Amino acid sequence: YNINEMEVFRVSYVSGVPHTHQQRHQLRRSPKRKQEKRFSKETNRTINEKWATLRELEAELCSLEESFEDEELFITAFASGEGKELITLNVSGTIMVTKRSTLQVADDSVLARQFDDTKWTEQGCTNLRAKEWSPDEVSDWVANTAHIPDDVAALFIEHELSGLELIALNEFGLKEIGVKRAGTICLLLDEISTLKKTASEDVVTLIEHSPYCFGKILDYLRLKRLHDENFIDGPPLPTVCDNQKNRFQKVVRYYFPGDSSKLILG
Repeated sequence: YNINEMEVFRVSYVSGVPHTHQQRHQLRRSPKRKQEKRFSKETNRTINEKWATLRELEAELCSLEESFEDEELFITAFASGEGKELITLNVSGTIMVTKRSTLQVADDSVLARQFDDTKWTEQGCTNLRAKEWSPDEVSDWVANTAHIPDDVAALFIEHELSGLELIALNEFGLKEIGVKRAGTICLLLDEISTLKKTASEDVVTLIEHSPYCFGKILDYLRLKRLHDENFIDGPPLPTVCDNQKNRFQKVVRYYFPGDSSKLILG
């Protein structure tokens, strides 16, 4: 008795079904097959062994698919945010990049307060998102720029220029929208040049703590955020080498005072 052909189907995800590892595993795995007993003892044994081998291969394939999907979800989750969501940290000389939402996983932590909307704007996020300005924000910027007449600011309102268009303006463009005075054109070009330069630079926040300890915290927060978004299973607590445990606990308690430290220390 030989198996000449086998047809394999893959079950796709359906809307409303949570994508946890266990549920994805159940969706992919074919129903458990009963032991074959219809043929001779030797034939039954051969068929059952083949099915057992196929199930092992199926389990291995499921595991690989889940690993690839988790990696894809992680990359997508990290890269899909707006530019203003990416934070560059200088941790005692070591550069780390993460999303602002990662640092805000614990609402009552020092990190969450440090990178809330108000504080982050104060650190320079306003200029960083100049390319995303609405026409109203562009006109406000022009109106608040020193020595620019009100009638010039009105031209920007009239033409409804976006932030991206503002940064792209040159002398010809300014003349096209109605700016005529040479001095005003020069002032605007100088201010736009400064804005463009600022918008292309990263705002780097200094963290004066051990890169090893802070890196452990950051790695855990990344996994915790992905878990909260149902991308991965619950992450284990950070594993820290013995000679760094005391320092790690101090850094955790600094950023996560009181009971909030239990999130990372357990």
